[in-house]
Amino acid sequence: MTIQLPQAFEKYRSIIEPTLQPVIHIDTVERPTSLFESKFEGNPYFPLGMEYPKNESGQPLKLLAQINFADVPKHLPHFPTEGILQFYIDGYDDVFGLDFKNGQHQAGFRVIFHEEIIQDELQLLQDFSFVTVEDEELYFPVTKEMAVTFAPAIEPLSVNDFRSYDVYEAIWQEIDDADQYGLDDQFYTSFGCTGHRIGGYPFFTQADPREDDYFGDSTVLLLQIDSVGNHVMWGDTGVGNFFITEDELKRKDFSKVLYNWDCC
Repeated sequence: MTIQLPQAFEKYRSIIEPTLQPVIHIDTVERPTSLFESKFEGNPYFPLGMEYPKNESGQPLKLLAQINFADVPKHLPHFPTEGILQFYIDGYDDVFGLDFKNGQHQAGFRVIFHEEIIQDELQLLQDFSFVTVEDEELYFPVTKEMAVTFAPAIEPLSVNDFRSYDVYEAIWQEIDDADQYGLDDQFYTSFGCTGHRIGGYPFFTQADPREDDYFGDSTVLLLQIDSVGNHVMWGDTGVGNFFITEDELKRKDFSKVLYNWDCC
C-alpha cells in the first residue's frame, strides 16, 4: 500500500508507510431510514421477544449507531461481511453512559450484534416511544436521524494513537530540533484521523485510554463518531470511539468492547 504524503513529511515515508491500515470513512445524510439500514440515531432493527438494553436503573438505552455489514465495502480484515452491529448509549446520563473507571463495563452502553437477520418486519419491534419518557428529554450526542454511506481508504498511524510516540519518535525529535513554526500543527492536522470511521486509527481530544496496559490489546477501531456537522456533538466538540481486540472481532464477541468519549 502507498499514499500521497504532505511534502513536509515525504522524507519520513519509510517510517509512515509501514503503519498504513485500511479504513472505512463514513458520511451522513439526514433522512428517515428503514429498520435494516445503517444509520446514526433513529430506530434500530430489533426482534420481538428480545430483551431491549437498559441501564442499571432500568431506563432504556438509545441507539447511537447501526451498521449493516451487507452495505459496508469488504475492505477491513476480520470484520463481519453480513449482520447488523448496534451501539446503544445512555441518554439519561450526562456522560452518555461512560464508566470512567472501566470503559468495558456495558452498563451505560451496549454493543449488540445480530448475525442472523429476520426479514419479516412483523417480527420486529416497531414502536420505540418507550425510549423517551414524557416530559423528560434525552441528552444525546446525535440529534438527528441520519443514513450513512461508506468509502474505503487507507491511512497511516494517527498521532493520537497510544503507539504513535514510539513509532514517530524520530519525526517528533526532528520537529522539536528544527523548531520550525507550524510543522507540529501540520503533523497533527495531516495525521489526526478525525471524522466518522470504521477501522483505521482513532482521534482523541484528550488521551488514548488504551495507554492503560489493561486495554492495550483493544487495537481495532469498531466505530468512531466525531463532532462533525450540525447534528453531532460530544460535550464540547468531542469524539466517541469503540474498540475491540482482534481475537474478539474474529470470534464476533462484542461483550468486552472498550467505549470512550472525550472533549476539549
